[in-house]
Amino acid sequence: MKNQVIRVYVSFMKPCLLRFLCPGDGGDTTVMYMGRLYSGVSKDDPIVKFYGSLDAAMVYVNKAALLVGGKQRRVLRLLLFSLMHLGFYINTGQERHLERAHELYCRALKETFSIIRDSVPGWVICESAECAAIDEARIWVRWAERRAIALNNMPLIKHLNLISNLLFELMRTTPHMVYVPTRPTQDTPNVALQESTYL
Repeated sequence: MKNQVIRVYVSFMKPCLLRFLCPGDGGDTTVMYMGRLYSGVSKDDPIVKFYGSLDAAMVYVNKAALLVGGKQRRVLRLLLFSLMHLGFYINTGQERHLERAHELYCRALKETFSIIRDSVPGWVICESAECAAIDEARIWVRWAERRAIALNNMPLIKHLNLISNLLFELMRTTPHMVYVPTRPTQDTPNVALQESTYL
C-alpha cells in the first residue's frame, strides 16, 4: 500500500479573528428576539444584556454540575437544559421551548424533592465547595431574572425565579450551616448557629 498524504485543514469558527476585524467591534450586534431579527443593536440594549446574563447563568450551572455528584449533578444538568430552552424561547418566540423548559424544571424539582432534608429556617451558609458552586449558580440565575424584568416577559421572569429558588433548595442537600440571629429554643436543633459563635 502506497503512502498517503492526508491534509487536515484547520480553521477558526470565527475567521474574522485572522483579519483583526470582527462583527461587533463597534459595540453593536445582530440579535434574534421572539422570532424577529434586529441589526445594529447596541450591546448595552436590554435584550443583549439579558442574553449575556443567561449565558453566564448557564456557565455557572454547568460549572456546579461538574463539581457535584449523584442526584445533585442530575438536577443541575436538567436545570442547565431548561435554561437553554429558555434561550431558544426568547430567540424564536415559540411556546414549545417554554413548555420544554418547564418540563425539565419539573423533573429537576422531583429529583430535588427526593433528596431534600429538614433544616432550620435561617440564612444558609455553605460549608463545602459543592454548596458554594450551587449558590454561585443561583446568584447568576437570579441576575438573569433581574435582566428579564426589563423585557417585561412574565413567563420568562417566573421561570427564572423558580429555578433560582430550586437552586437554593438544592444547596440544602449539601454540607451547610444555618445562621439564626436569635438564641436557639427548644424547637431549634443544634445545627443552628448563634451570633456569638463567630462574632
